Amino acid sequence: MGRSGKLFTYMHYGVTPDILTTAKALGGGFPVSAMLTTEEIASVMAVGTHGTTYGGNPLACAVAEAALDVINTPEVLNGIEQRHSLFVQALRDINNKYHVFSDIRGMGLLIGAELAPQYHGRAREFLTAAAANGLMILNAGPDVLRLAPSLVIEQADIQLGMARLEHAIASLVQG
Repeated sequence: MGRSGKLFTYMHYGVTPDILTTAKALGGGFPVSAMLTTEEIASVMAVGTHGTTYGGNPLACAVAEAALDVINTPEVLNGIEQRHSLFVQALRDINNKYHVFSDIRGMGLLIGAELAPQYHGRAREFLTAAAANGLMILNAGPDVLRLAPSLVIEQADIQLGMARLEHAIASLVQG
């Protein structure tokens, strides 16, 4: 939720899904999930046709409501694209120096940097080097570095993180 710059990513495309599922972000780290649907589809679900062991847990519902109250605000959502641009520009600058990426892609604050062919299969090495420099990043398969920072990450933290990533990349590329 919110990672794309809108509450839900479908909102970028002018469509409305019949069913939407959400989980991790809904609870802000607390285990909760939800299935949202149209009135038409919901109308055919009679009481007892679908059950859950922990459905409707009051604490989980309170946490989800609080997370929605925080994420679904202009203060959070309006800054996503600007933060995205800072990350992408930093990745391009790193790539201009070290030529390690064949593609930089993503939406909002979910960004992938695909490793150039000569580095294919080495994403884990890049993650390890980043960790050694105090930066935690993820991978999406063996060839893509994945960045999924906090929705409210500060510009100074973006700059610091990208400097650490550049140092990690330099240590791998330059030996």
